Amino acid sequence: MYNPDFCMKTRILIGWLWLAVTVCSAQSKPAFPLKTSENGRYFVDQTGKPFFYHADTGWQLFARLTLPEAREYLTLRKQHGFNTIQVHISMNPDSVNRAGQKALIDYDFSKPNEPYFAHVERVIQVADSLGLLLTISPFWIGCCREAHGVEAKHEVYKLSGPAKCRQMGEYLGRRFGKYKNILWLMGGDNDPRSIRAEIVAMAEGLHAPAPQQLQTYHATPPHSSTDLFQYAPWLGFSMIYTYWREKPNEWSDGQQMPHVYEAALREYNKSDRMPFVLGESQYEGDGVRYGNDIGTPQQVRRQAYWTMLCGGAGHAYGHDGWDFPKQWRTIINYPGGSQHMKHVRTLFESLPWHTLVPDQKHTVIVNDYGEFMKADYVAAAVTADKTTLVAYLPQPGRPVVDLSQLKGPNLTVRWYDPRTGQFGKEQKMPAQGVKRLVSPPQNDWVLVVQSGQ
Repeated sequence: MYNPDFCMKTRILIGWLWLAVTVCSAQSKPAFPLKTSENGRYFVDQTGKPFFYHADTGWQLFARLTLPEAREYLTLRKQHGFNTIQVHISMNPDSVNRAGQKALIDYDFSKPNEPYFAHVERVIQVADSLGLLLTISPFWIGCCREAHGVEAKHEVYKLSGPAKCRQMGEYLGRRFGKYKNILWLMGGDNDPRSIRAEIVAMAEGLHAPAPQQLQTYHATPPHSSTDLFQYAPWLGFSMIYTYWREKPNEWSDGQQMPHVYEAALREYNKSDRMPFVLGESQYEGDGVRYGNDIGTPQQVRRQAYWTMLCGGAGHAYGHDGWDFPKQWRTIINYPGGSQHMKHVRTLFESLPWHTLVPDQKHTVIVNDYGEFMKADYVAAAVTADKTTLVAYLPQPGRPVVDLSQLKGPNLTVRWYDPRTGQFGKEQKMPAQGVKRLVSPPQNDWVLVVQSGQ
């Protein structure tokens, strides 16, 4: 006999169990170090579990925060759902940490300042205790003559030369190679240009004692790591870097940068397959520090979903507190970073995200998917077994979907609100024919269509 009270209690219990499983999964520590999957599309931990690279850009963590402050920041970002932090050892040769220490003595890669690196190691240990991955840039090259690269005040790479760069790489590999929660990021906001030999020497020097710590390269937008170091033995994963069309571009002589989904699909379609992540794109902010050159919560959501539905292994969220100004505690509670990014991870980790294949030929979303090279483009992907479709709509829309491309006989259609992390009312329909699916009004939406219940 039907008992409505029993059914309601059962639904509530199931809901709480699902939430508990989700929370426990998010809080469990991955079995580092990471490695690449057999198909070269994503990261896995040592148990073979797919790792969703979900990073915050805490670039100046080592230099700007004390150890207690670093622990506070890392703990809070873990609560926000991030599992990775991208960080510099040194952004600028003249930068000092809170103890007044520089990373180098006499701007020389053969002379690391041991007290500075001791602080770096203590922060790495805190991150490790929290189960957080660190993607570490050793010495930022810089876009604008402000760091260690070409035409900077102190051209540390060029002045040190390949031999000392290799020596520094070996030092980093020996000193930090025992930590399993580290990836490395060479370069920084620029292509190698005239210091390619120096960069390669540092990367090779680091790789020799620590081959298990994967490396990538942070290039000039819109270049990726594999554009510059295709088949390099030390390159373990690729990084894309772009903003959006019509953005004023300091790097590319007035040429337009592609949208994130364009850069992601270009990387996905390369023959030299390796996992790639969105390393940087537009940063969220309030417009006070950087004026009009700042992103909204919707913009950072858009970048994340576009990346993941176009073949990415993960992404990084940016914000205008990357250098930890005095108001950094306020900044890291922006809605995009403290709420919306958590919903990105929650959704994808509830699905077999690592089997998603971009619907770039529009065999499933067959019409009304926006315009390629425009900000309204609908990125979509389908799991390899055809049981799940995920599509991101940057604005309300009415995409036309060929349901016969999905495994039937029955489908469940839901709309996910990326602002709240909640699904709307579900619809049931057969896996037959072509149907127009209408999103709720206002803002962006994620369409999820799944086989069965």
